[in-house]
Amino acid sequence: MKKPFSLKRMFTSRMFRAGGYSAFAAAMVVAIAVAVNAIVGALPADMTQADLTEQALYTLSDQSRRLVRGLNEDVSLYLLANAGGEDGAIWKLLENYASLSGHVTAAIIDPTREPGFFSERELSQIYANSVLVESGDRSRLIDVSDIYVTDYQVDAYGYGYAASTSFDGESQITSAIHYVTSDDLPTVYAITGHGERELSETLLAQIEGENYALSEWNLLAADEVPGDADCLLLYAPASDLSAPEADMLIGWLEAGGHLLLLTDVVEEGAMPNLARVAGYMGMRQDAGMVLEGDRGSYWSQPYYLLPDMASHAITDPLIEGRYAVLAPYAQPIEATQDEAEVTFLLHTSDNSYVKAAGYDLETLEQEEADEMGPFGIAAVSERGGARMVWIASAALLNAEIDAMSAGANSDFFLNALGWMCGQEETISIRAKSLSVETLTVSARDNALWSLILVGVLPVACLLAGACVCYRRKKR
Repeated sequence: MKKPFSLKRMFTSRMFRAGGYSAFAAAMVVAIAVAVNAIVGALPADMTQADLTEQALYTLSDQSRRLVRGLNEDVSLYLLANAGGEDGAIWKLLENYASLSGHVTAAIIDPTREPGFFSERELSQIYANSVLVESGDRSRLIDVSDIYVTDYQVDAYGYGYAASTSFDGESQITSAIHYVTSDDLPTVYAITGHGERELSETLLAQIEGENYALSEWNLLAADEVPGDADCLLLYAPASDLSAPEADMLIGWLEAGGHLLLLTDVVEEGAMPNLARVAGYMGMRQDAGMVLEGDRGSYWSQPYYLLPDMASHAITDPLIEGRYAVLAPYAQPIEATQDEAEVTFLLHTSDNSYVKAAGYDLETLEQEEADEMGPFGIAAVSERGGARMVWIASAALLNAEIDAMSAGANSDFFLNALGWMCGQEETISIRAKSLSVETLTVSARDNALWSLILVGVLPVACLLAGACVCYRRKKR
């Protein structure tokens, strides 16, 4: 006989209990998921969003992290873009900045929805995805073309083409934050009056972007070094300083001044007054031009040096990034006294040698009369409060040479300038390439891989094929 329906029996049945346990477990799982999602949503962006891009576009360097975490002023980062048209890479980068400090906020400003924001700041003709950095009364607008940088070159027929594209977001934003939160920006004076070379437009833009005030200064017409100078730059003078000019620079170094010197290959004794300035800082330039005998330490020609780098605040970022500085037409530097502390930044191999004739050399081969290496070709000297960086390869800053080094040469120069001016937070923050980077390969490696790919590999394939055919015939 069928039992009558019982509500009590239904709620106490094994099936109901099993269903209740399942419902309770499902509710707990949902509650835990909601709680975890809320907690994760509250975490900083750099902890919840992994940077899976090949170039680590959103990952901030240690310099940027130190600068942002040390802020005592509020900084606002605005991405100026229409709703739905935001650049994902730039916005993620801004979020990562904001996640580092409570003093930094990031927001997207839509010009169609908030026109008053633009009129208050007198902003007009702004390209989408530009970034505005504000702190107090100071601000800096970063154009999107300065974040996505495209370098153009001209071919042999006079046609321009895009040579490379890079993402310079971190460098530009960190520089802007440093600018809007700093009262005193470093001032650099480029000495003129002796046939000095001019810096390339690209390098000038990089110097300006890193918040240096760069001005030309005619040493011939001056009675003293400008009082606001943080560093003097002397770039490949074609003629020597006068005795009074050398005395002025030595006096400035005695007072704790900083000098960044780049020189070309010159004849011995051609610039005695400049030699006096270098001598005060414990260095002198030997005669001749350095050539490399180690095929793994030069590129293309023995005078296109690929020197080893010693550990220093200037070179460490390049060493860690596995960059290679390309230094053509270099002259050896020697330490001369103990009063100054000299550290060589770049040095050649034991197989390098010096051609005393310099540019007038008759052969690239090493001869018995040639002095053997290693040689220092870039050095740092400190004496009291004075600092001097000497790079004895002025061609290192040529735009074409810098391109061959994938920008390592300009990085080396900018790092030296940053160290001289006490701007360590900008050292090594460089643009990240979005295109295929130039591979700097030594002559030895080039010959080795050419032999393997053109000779060994095809011969190996032919021999393997011959063996297979022979075995089949034997069957």
